[in-house]
Amino acid sequence: MNKLILLFFCFSISLINSQQSLKVFDSLANDLISRTTIPSVVFSYITPDTSFYGIAGINNINDKKEVQLNDKYSLGSNTKAITALLAMKMVEEGQISLDTKLLDLIPSLKKKIKKTYRKITLGELLSHRAHVKSYMYEPDYIGFPEELPDNLVEQREVFTEHVLNQEPLISEKSWNYSNAGYVIASHMIEVAAGKSYEELVDDFMKEMGYDHYFGLPNREDENAPSGHMMEGEVWTEIGPTHEYSGLPEMMKAAGMLSMNILDYAKLIQMQLKGLNGEETYLSAESMNTHHFGIENYAYGWINAVQNGLKLSTHDGSLGTCYCHTLIIPKLSCAITIMFNSALPEHVQAMSELEQDILKEMLR
Repeated sequence: MNKLILLFFCFSISLINSQQSLKVFDSLANDLISRTTIPSVVFSYITPDTSFYGIAGINNINDKKEVQLNDKYSLGSNTKAITALLAMKMVEEGQISLDTKLLDLIPSLKKKIKKTYRKITLGELLSHRAHVKSYMYEPDYIGFPEELPDNLVEQREVFTEHVLNQEPLISEKSWNYSNAGYVIASHMIEVAAGKSYEELVDDFMKEMGYDHYFGLPNREDENAPSGHMMEGEVWTEIGPTHEYSGLPEMMKAAGMLSMNILDYAKLIQMQLKGLNGEETYLSAESMNTHHFGIENYAYGWINAVQNGLKLSTHDGSLGTCYCHTLIIPKLSCAITIMFNSALPEHVQAMSELEQDILKEMLR
């Protein structure tokens, strides 16, 4: 990140026109694809008024259909920022507060969970400060009930009780990243709203005019970009019939949304405007709390201040894809990059691409 920030002081802001930007961006995208094994990449440089795009590559390594800007990619854990955005809207409307305790909403759980968790709040869950298990790796699921209700809301209540009977994570860090925490937070907002988490997301997407899908995009459309991963020593497409499906369905709030770059850029643009003082889906005050209300990790977003610049960022991956977003309110810009692989060297290439984008757009 330090190298990235240095770029901001090497250039004065001067946007090039959209036609030239597209040509430059497509060149950057094609260069990335040619020098790595990343199957495809789409990205956007976002200002309050405009979004510029770059795109290159194929939807998967088998049928090699060229990707399109309206193809959906998995957001992975960037789904958490959307979950938190919905929660912040409910806070703004008085349906819930960041200080609302789980037991305020579901008092029946009081004698069913460990005492240490009886005071956890929505804000602590959204900011990863409830210290619940991460549920990022298979061992976390040991002992989880095999038989669950059919209803996803009821499944999340079973999950909540199960997780909150496990030992809390103890760490010197002020926050501990947790998929489970976001599942519990999503259950809190669905109980408060009287609507399932899925209905809340669907309502939001319809209101904003965004297209979305819960799950891996090629499970909605077999021609959508597939994720890819190493299976042993074989570079493998996670195709529509592959057994891997990401997180369990009840855990959608932690990382299972998919969107295309066009709509996702609009979502980020709306938040950039809010961070620059405009009233958007949230008030400017609520948007600032959403991104910067607590140091390091606020409510769905990692934040930092470097060289006087406030940054808001988040990455998402299901191990088969990658979504990266960076927002720099003072410079009135944001970048989001998506590709359908997640090897460590691909993540490094993404970081280099981001710097190249900034070199083109901030000069």
